[in-house]
Amino acid sequence: MALEESGRTVGKKGVKAPSADKILLGVAIFMLGGLMSMFGAAPFPALHKGFVDTVQLVQELRQTRSALLAPSPYEGEGVVTHDPARAQRGLTLIQGIMPGGAQVKMIDMDGAEIHRWEIDYFDVYDAPTHVVPAGNLPKSKYHFHTQGFWPLPDGSLVANIGGVGTVRLDQCSNPVWATEKMAHHSITRTADGTFWVPGDISIYDTPDALLPAGVSRDEIAGMLVGTLKNYNNSLLLLNADGEVEREFSVLQSLMDAGLERELYASQQEILADPTHINDIEVVNAALADKIEGVAEGDLLVSIREMHMLAIFDQFDGHLKWHRQGTWVRQHDPDIMPDGTIEIFNNRARSVGDWVTNSQILSYDPATDETVVLHPQGEEDKFYSSIMGTHQRLENGNVLITETMAGRMFEATPDGAVVWDYRLPYDDEVASAFEAGARVPTDYFDITNWTCKETKS
Repeated sequence: MALEESGRTVGKKGVKAPSADKILLGVAIFMLGGLMSMFGAAPFPALHKGFVDTVQLVQELRQTRSALLAPSPYEGEGVVTHDPARAQRGLTLIQGIMPGGAQVKMIDMDGAEIHRWEIDYFDVYDAPTHVVPAGNLPKSKYHFHTQGFWPLPDGSLVANIGGVGTVRLDQCSNPVWATEKMAHHSITRTADGTFWVPGDISIYDTPDALLPAGVSRDEIAGMLVGTLKNYNNSLLLLNADGEVEREFSVLQSLMDAGLERELYASQQEILADPTHINDIEVVNAALADKIEGVAEGDLLVSIREMHMLAIFDQFDGHLKWHRQGTWVRQHDPDIMPDGTIEIFNNRARSVGDWVTNSQILSYDPATDETVVLHPQGEEDKFYSSIMGTHQRLENGNVLITETMAGRMFEATPDGAVVWDYRLPYDDEVASAFEAGARVPTDYFDITNWTCKETKS
């Protein structure tokens, strides 16, 4: 007995084979659809994009840890080295992705946790509309990270949620304010209590004159999805309440200065992220004295994709000075009391096997001389392909944040490691220490750090 089902004859031997003309018709429809998709005919591009976006979202939501994390080259956990006689005593603050999520952790010299500020995008923002492209909004707790922080004596903290905005949290991690302005990388507090922060101007608010030849805004926006980067970086001044007081486009200033060679080279490397500024420092009197035309209060900026240090006017943002030296993909230029500049020189192992480590450099703009301060030998070698910070301590030692290794260590001028803290994220990868600092034990006015229970 045979049964009729959807126009096909079904019996004991299965489904009846379709006729040759039906096969040819199916092949023709398939080929036509492929050609229409290739040439962008509706609705195929939208269907393809929807499919790709859905697959990406499913993959992201299935993640169980941040994709930023990497295996550690070191063994051990906690403080593995401590020489009290030579280490600078104080409280150490570490910002990054650690067990428990994105946070700033404060530890004592033995590595015991004193306090933790938990930085949670989902506690701070509710469907923000200022992030462009919107595809960069975090999908889960594993899809955002915190970049740059500044602790305040009252126990509150100003920090960036990378690519999203700047937030101020109270002692117990409750939001005090949050900007509706994209921000990233560093926080620098001025003497009058304002904050300089690297910002981003939306690609859709970027003037036509700043776009690469032959590339549309939509094309650049597509390149930015999933990268936490932005085409048009800015210098952003926030007041103590998180309100914008000034903003200058770095890209506009570089173009106005006629830096065609530098812009061409960076666009060849990464078209959608030609500047990638990662730090802003306020020029002191000693540095201003070394460079003609530069004033105290101007802005020293690290431009990673151009391997450049640059100084911009503090009031109108025009470029006053720039240098490319022996540093490569550098971070965290710090201005010393004598007007020299110390630089976290990341370097790039992709150049060759002879590049084995990052460096801390000292650069003198008056003489154009560069000196390697660290490492001095094998004992204080370190490497971080991205990010990384350093701090010159009162005793002359340097505190180095080796981001991708989940390690922070203190070294003497002759290279001896006198304090070393490490934190695995799990059995496979290290935590990511995105920035770090040591403050005096009496820096905070807080006597009781008790708060809500921290997340596990």
